[in-house]
Amino acid sequence: MNRTAAEVSNAAVDQVWSAVEGNARTILIDSPPGAGKSTLVREICLRYIRFGQIPVIVQTNDQADDMVRGFINSVDPRVRDLTIGRLHSSKYVTPQDIVNHQQVVCSKSVVDLSDCEIIVAPAAKWAFVSRQFQWPFAIIDEAYQMRSDQLLSIGALMNRLLLVGDPGQISPFSSADTAQFRGRPLSPVESAAITILTTRPDTLRIPLPVSWRLPSSAASVISDAFYRVPFTSGTGPDDRHMEIDLSVCEVSMPVRLASQKGWAFIELDDLLMPTNDEEAVKAIALVVDDLLSAGITFHDERGKRRMRPSDIAIGVAHRDQRDYVRSAIAGVLSARGLPANAIAIDTANVLQGREFEVVIVWHPLSGRRDASSFHLDAGRLCVLLSRHRHACIVVSRGGIREQLQQFPSTEPVWLGEVPPLMDGWHAHLSILAHLETHRASRERLC
Repeated sequence: MNRTAAEVSNAAVDQVWSAVEGNARTILIDSPPGAGKSTLVREICLRYIRFGQIPVIVQTNDQADDMVRGFINSVDPRVRDLTIGRLHSSKYVTPQDIVNHQQVVCSKSVVDLSDCEIIVAPAAKWAFVSRQFQWPFAIIDEAYQMRSDQLLSIGALMNRLLLVGDPGQISPFSSADTAQFRGRPLSPVESAAITILTTRPDTLRIPLPVSWRLPSSAASVISDAFYRVPFTSGTGPDDRHMEIDLSVCEVSMPVRLASQKGWAFIELDDLLMPTNDEEAVKAIALVVDDLLSAGITFHDERGKRRMRPSDIAIGVAHRDQRDYVRSAIAGVLSARGLPANAIAIDTANVLQGREFEVVIVWHPLSGRRDASSFHLDAGRLCVLLSRHRHACIVVSRGGIREQLQQFPSTEPVWLGEVPPLMDGWHAHLSILAHLETHRASRERLC
């Protein structure tokens, strides 16, 4: 008997809990985009609190605040009598909706949070907690975003760890010169998840099998290109669709194709261009204008509603690209009486972890002469292509296939370094093969 996606997902959560109850020293949960990492973390916390207080380590203050909001906004009756601790630095100003909530205690000292069942804070704050405090069990969220040196700072505080993260996301960032660490055993700039797998090969590794964000049109594409363990979509091919207002006289081919197939690929002329490619910016702006003009209604498992500007996001590789696109989109929005920030426009690093209905992606390799490690990074492309619930529209210069085939990487090879989980060349070629079957005429975009 075939199980539903919900049954498969719930079985994975129960498997994780069995591992926690079984006293496994380290457990690593590999999660695809939109598989419910934060929901899993909250569920394990709610099951564990009968054994004692549990620390939750996240990577940023925004993630910490979102985690706390996830608890206090939950309708789960198990949350009603809990007190959540929000540990923060002396310089951080916690949002008012958290500070004023009766179930939250905010403090810069862990001593003040002794009566809290759950304590949430970024890894950078946990590093300053005195070693006199010890917890038998803790959870690290976004473990693939966490650097190994941050894990070293907090490892002595916790006897057992549950690490949750997405192996397809962008690797940890460091502003330091990493050349002195590359290829060395247990590099401090490696991710915490990889370091745990290296130092504790007996780590129990459990994949989450269902993405609740990605539609059926995208789950297999993203899974095949970026993940070693396949996953499926929590929705079927008929569960979501974008309805275009029939009274709209003309709907551009990219928008029409995206509404029907979930993907559209706008391929501009094969030219080498600077990062601020004006034609690419214009194409993106016109796609946004077309989306806002099409009178789109979303139909999915959440119900039926008209599209809002906030449902759209634009992902780019560089901050200067972001600024050029923001300027162009501000004009489109202003003509409609909308604020300039009505649509999210940012780099993959910033959009990581966020979710939208429709995403427009400026391909990282568009118009480039080379394929540097930054632009070839599989994690960056994965983030850009996995933020959507309904459709993804990709804008790029032609010639990417030839670029990948003719220009080998010039990045140095570091002996002893752990190879990336997914090869950027394979990922880009796999995605390109898919996009080439969804080319959309750009007559109205020129």
